Amino acid sequence: MLVFAILAAVVGLISCDCQNPVGESKVYTTTNLPLATETAFVIEFKSQCTDSKLSAVLGSEVLPVYTTPAGLSMISVVKTHKDLPADSYSVDIYDESGIVAYKTFLKEGGDAPKPLQSVAVSHPGVSKEGLPIQSEFIVMVAYLLVWWFANTVKSKISE
Repeated sequence: MLVFAILAAVVGLISCDCQNPVGESKVYTTTNLPLATETAFVIEFKSQCTDSKLSAVLGSEVLPVYTTPAGLSMISVVKTHKDLPADSYSVDIYDESGIVAYKTFLKEGGDAPKPLQSVAVSHPGVSKEGLPIQSEFIVMVAYLLVWWFANTVKSKISE
């Protein structure tokens, strides 16, 4: 009986060992300045580690990894444009024991733990796309010109 318990524990430890958690990943970043007041990163991937809870690190900020019922995992970051300028970022992914080691590293120093995997995020920055004048302003000016022209024609007819 004791042999089966030890064997089950060893098999459980081996199966929980997740060396490559991220399969193919998709990355989305905001780029349109007029439509976004803040910069957002969304990283979506199919996790190979279904049994362990993952966390992510961007810079020195620890972020949760959300898992959907469909088995997709997502990391999202939202900050001001100033805090996330155009650059290439590396998002490190840790399992539960790795994130504990990382938090210990932040508090006490020493050697940083190696992440299970890193996802590269290339953010081109935000820019103003399209016309230099907003389309609402152009429509309002056109409306005022039509109104002025119709009013002028009406006053000439009334004379």
